[in-house]
Amino acid sequence: MMVPLWRSRSQRIAAAVTLGLMLAVGFLPLFGGPGYEHALASGLIVPGVAAVATALELSRGRGLAPVVGVLRGAGSGLLLAGVAWVTALVHGLRVGFCDAYHGALGFLLTAVPGCLLGGIWGACVAEVARRGSGRRRVLLAIALGVGGPLASAGVSVWRFYSSPMVFAFDPFVGYFSGTLYDTVIDAGAPLLTYRLGTAASVAAVVLGASLLARAGAGAGGAAEASEGADLRAEAGETLVLAVPDATTVARAVVAVLALFASVLITVEGPSLGHWQTPSTIARELGGRKSGPRCDAVYPDDLREDEAALLVKDCEEEIAAVERFFGARGPERITAFFFRDAGEKKRLMGAGDTYIAKPWRHEVYLQMHAYPHPVLGHEIAHVVAGSFGRGPFRAAGALGGLWPNPGLIEGVAVAASPDEDELTDETWARAMLDLGILPSLKSIFSIDFLGQSASKSYTVAGAFIRWMVDHYGVAHVRAIYGGASTEQAVGKSWDALDLEFRAHLGSIPFPPEARSYAKAKFDRPAIFGRRCPHVVDALLHEADVCRESRREEKALALYADVLARDPESHAARYGRALVDLRDPGRSAEGRAALERIAEDAGTPRTFRDRAEEAIADWDFLAGAYEAASRRYERLAAQTVDEDMARTLEVKALAARDPAAQKPMASFLLGAPHRPSDPLLSGARLGAWSAQTHDPLADYILGKNISQHGWYEEGLPYLERALSADPDALRSVRVRRELLRSLAQSACALGDRARIAHLRDELTGPGTPFRNPSSGRLESVVNLLTRCSTP
Repeated sequence: MMVPLWRSRSQRIAAAVTLGLMLAVGFLPLFGGPGYEHALASGLIVPGVAAVATALELSRGRGLAPVVGVLRGAGSGLLLAGVAWVTALVHGLRVGFCDAYHGALGFLLTAVPGCLLGGIWGACVAEVARRGSGRRRVLLAIALGVGGPLASAGVSVWRFYSSPMVFAFDPFVGYFSGTLYDTVIDAGAPLLTYRLGTAASVAAVVLGASLLARAGAGAGGAAEASEGADLRAEAGETLVLAVPDATTVARAVVAVLALFASVLITVEGPSLGHWQTPSTIARELGGRKSGPRCDAVYPDDLREDEAALLVKDCEEEIAAVERFFGARGPERITAFFFRDAGEKKRLMGAGDTYIAKPWRHEVYLQMHAYPHPVLGHEIAHVVAGSFGRGPFRAAGALGGLWPNPGLIEGVAVAASPDEDELTDETWARAMLDLGILPSLKSIFSIDFLGQSASKSYTVAGAFIRWMVDHYGVAHVRAIYGGASTEQAVGKSWDALDLEFRAHLGSIPFPPEARSYAKAKFDRPAIFGRRCPHVVDALLHEADVCRESRREEKALALYADVLARDPESHAARYGRALVDLRDPGRSAEGRAALERIAEDAGTPRTFRDRAEEAIADWDFLAGAYEAASRRYERLAAQTVDEDMARTLEVKALAARDPAAQKPMASFLLGAPHRPSDPLLSGARLGAWSAQTHDPLADYILGKNISQHGWYEEGLPYLERALSADPDALRSVRVRRELLRSLAQSACALGDRARIAHLRDELTGPGTPFRNPSSGRLESVVNLLTRCSTP
């Protein structure tokens, strides 16, 4: 008689190993309790354990009937999946459950089928291992048992390397979402269709095994085995087809159909969302246009002039980044542009995260108006690959196989800085004063991922920019390519850390930057947060419901977030905003926003948002003076250039009767209705025509240009620029006016306007009074790159 699974020595050892490993894994951040990470770890660990245990058990002694062995392996996989699930429940009781229902559903669709396949694979391995004896049998069982899941994972790694994909569907592991910074994880329908293929594969194997029997040297053995009972044959047995009859023919037909379904689902992987290649993604997007060195792949509904501007943007960024590095990148770079984050997530796996693959000479981004704010950063990764290491052409130990994310991201941030009013060095100075500036050793190691992304990227970029300025870009290239800091500049990381901090101490920064730096940088990374995937998914859905005026559902979702994370400032703010817009709860909503604005423990950014929401409500209610005072106070204290400029525009509009209705419809809508672009355009046009206010011309010109109508927007922008500078009533608006003109002039290739704008930027009347302004640097860089042959 065959012993029960739980009495088998191999299975008991496997259960103990699974229990020990999964309990240990559960102490890692994010891996405790049911959820994506636990299911991922289970899919990585348990199928191999199930395969080895089953192979060792079934390869010992005389063999079971093939179908019994396969079912035995399936039972082993399910048993060990149950053990892994118990560890999830144990850790859930220890740290709390984020979302037990969806955690269980995810485990059921990913780890459970993977463990089942692991056991079945072990039954197949046993047929090979049992041909050996003694140590050879054991080694074969272990090597092939673990080798199957590893080989399967290797296919996913190869797809990552050889295609744009960063996600993976795997028979054993289940689903790997890809990028770390996309916290909202939802495999969606592709996981269901993928596991339908798994079910077809299992059915094909089980039914195929039922068509086989064991036969010894004589016919009698074969006859006994063909009866399908739990019989053991003599040594020297072989597998033969069972005696055909009506039931075996029926099983054979169903097995073939199941195998066909499995193969069909595999072949149709791109259309089902299971895997992609460069050609399938290019075919899905449909558009392609090439320049001297850049190939742009884009949605085929893009206009010809828009596509040409994508290529122009890409070509300019390649040249600018190469000038910064003093190095030439690959002869050709391919830039994939997706319609939105959803399409990008579906086709290559990274939704809100921009990605580059230096070894493939490719970058992957969402569409954006010219100039693309992130294209240069991603191209910098590809160009840096020319002095990177290993198969991934990146910085890191072990020939680049163990990445150094600080160096990888730092060189890209330094080569293509963002458009913030404060430079990365200024923000780093604020962190130094707050005592939250991390050491360079932690930033330029794998510990980079343990910091919040905003902090890690900012410090890495600030340091690399300082290194370029003080030691030269050649030394940065050397360190990126594998040289130690001692070899490159004769100093250790600790010595460079001291120098860098001394440099930061000499950088002036506005006092108001301190509170914003604390809100921006002093927050935990994903590994330090509680239930980040569930909370962020709920927050995203709640915000969508709020903006689409489904208030009751939004309130329920915000309540769900606060039940999981009582300190969620985003949920508190969102709930208060929903209440403010409801006629029956406006007073409660306003009071909640007032509490947020006055709470010193709330991050500065949310306090400002709450106060701006109150001012917006006053504006819509006709309390213009109160609204204007709030806007002005907020604009005076914020260091966010875009937010401060918008606040100043609102303050000016609140004090100008001619601007009140146009600006309300453009920026705010009505108390219980969102803004409408048609009404906004009509009112803004009437305001400009009737008053010739340069503020109206600036707003019209900027927004027309942002929609790709550069020639049509230029007359408004030029008219605003030619007016008396004091007529704009805002230095920030004048800065943005020059920036918008620079973008339009570059998009149109207007060299005369570019030269004139250079004079405006550097002349005595320039609104860029701080020469170290990050916004000034970005405009100068844009004019330089688009005017350089």
